Amino acid sequence: MEEYEKIVKKVIRKDCRKEANEILSMSSKKGVGEFVQYFREGKENICCLHLDFLKYELIKKGKMQKGGCFGKPFDEE
Repeated sequence: MEEYEKIVKKVIRKDCRKEANEILSMSSKKGVGEFVQYFREGKENICCLHLDFLKYELIKKGKMQKGGCFGKPFDEE
């Protein structure tokens, strides 16, 4: 199990974990590293915001579709 998957299990509600793991698996090493770092710094709320941003970036690249738990408010643009 990847480190980020353990963090997702701790900080993301159960119904959004699959999407969070999908986002992180498709994101850059830098994006995943930032997610892990926010957790280590005790910034769980920033972890969720970071997932929003990472999904937005994946949507822009055509790798993910709008909708689900993450990507808001960025997908409104």
